[in-house]
Amino acid sequence: MTTRASGSERPPGPRGHWLFGNTEEYDRDRNGFLERCHREYGDVFSHDARTIVVSSPDQVHALLARTNKDFLAETSPFAGPMDTERMAAAAELWTTARRAGWQGLHRRVAQSHAARLRELFRETVGDGETDVYATMSDFFGRATADFCLSTDAAGVPEALAEQVAAIDPLSRSSLQLPPWWPSRRVRRFTRARERLLALMAEVVRRRREAGTASAEDLLGVLLASDRGLSDLQIERFLRGIMLAALGVPAAALTWIVYEIGRRPDVRARLAAEAASSGDVPELEDLPYTEAFVKEVLRLWPPTWLIGRTVRRETELGGWRLRTGDQVLFSMYRLHRDPRWWADPDRLVPERWLDPQVTPARHTYLPFGAGPRVCVGTQLGMMQLTLVTSWLVGDMEIAGPQEVTPDFSGLLVPRGLRVGLRRKVVPQGV
Repeated sequence: MTTRASGSERPPGPRGHWLFGNTEEYDRDRNGFLERCHREYGDVFSHDARTIVVSSPDQVHALLARTNKDFLAETSPFAGPMDTERMAAAAELWTTARRAGWQGLHRRVAQSHAARLRELFRETVGDGETDVYATMSDFFGRATADFCLSTDAAGVPEALAEQVAAIDPLSRSSLQLPPWWPSRRVRRFTRARERLLALMAEVVRRRREAGTASAEDLLGVLLASDRGLSDLQIERFLRGIMLAALGVPAAALTWIVYEIGRRPDVRARLAAEAASSGDVPELEDLPYTEAFVKEVLRLWPPTWLIGRTVRRETELGGWRLRTGDQVLFSMYRLHRDPRWWADPDRLVPERWLDPQVTPARHTYLPFGAGPRVCVGTQLGMMQLTLVTSWLVGDMEIAGPQEVTPDFSGLLVPRGLRVGLRRKVVPQGV
């Protein structure tokens, strides 16, 4: 139970069903449920007997900054309130590997992969009616495998796609199933995870035995590290990086395509910047494109809802939390809160171009914050900005239709399809 630090009852919230709590109402309209509760109960409310939701920037920042100390990030669809010790051990493995790998994700290193990224874009994105999320998932699966493993990436994009497809139906349900549960979905997830981990183990083993550690890809950076990382640490870290670097940027690019199609004025300005910036530009050459990407991530953060498990009894926002309690916050709601943003529901890339105007502290967190901040932040921004520039520079985009935001997993525009046609470049240009 969650109580006031002084000993009073848990935060207010909807009563819900005596057995299932608010699960049915929440799953019917997740974002709508959180919006209604925030409006009625304020910045802290109870979702159920073991879960609270926080909404103020300071509470969200404290939750993220204290991750790995008082709170743990869930690392599996099966991570439940009784898994805190296992999750703590996983967090230690992640933290050690992350310190070694951070330099591998530095913008300058990532920039060296831009030419290969360009080639992958041309190979993956072509003419015709396109399921945008499927196409972008394919592209980013290849791109992240190339960045992490370069020439050793054979078979990895397909295994990544299989793993993501197996996670998706589990993430769409609020019902947490134990890994031993005799469910076809659980068995599919387990098979996909084991296949990907076996592939990763084989790649790491071969590379270590060959003694070819270098800084040419992320695996090389990790193997060359002086932190003495075990093969297990490297395998788990790379798997986590690649899973995050597939679904999230693919969802973000899907929203980017949607907004480009809706806003001819924005598209024209993006296209003009792309035309003046060369084939593989530096990010410094694309200020408006980067501002547009930031604004799309504000409006449509793919990881729209983040959860933490209480590692040990603690306090947050004046409420006492027990070990195993869950704390949630919505980046979507934070990014659209009119207390912190002018015109919160409107796409305004220009808000990011004035260095004198910055968001209120802790109100813009598309990649998280604190010790578990998305490790691929710089890589992700580089990829999203470059691909946006190539999209408007290379392709004509027909549509899109109006879409319904899908909040059941990653935030994506449900069923977005557009017509893509490669621009004809005049001869001699």
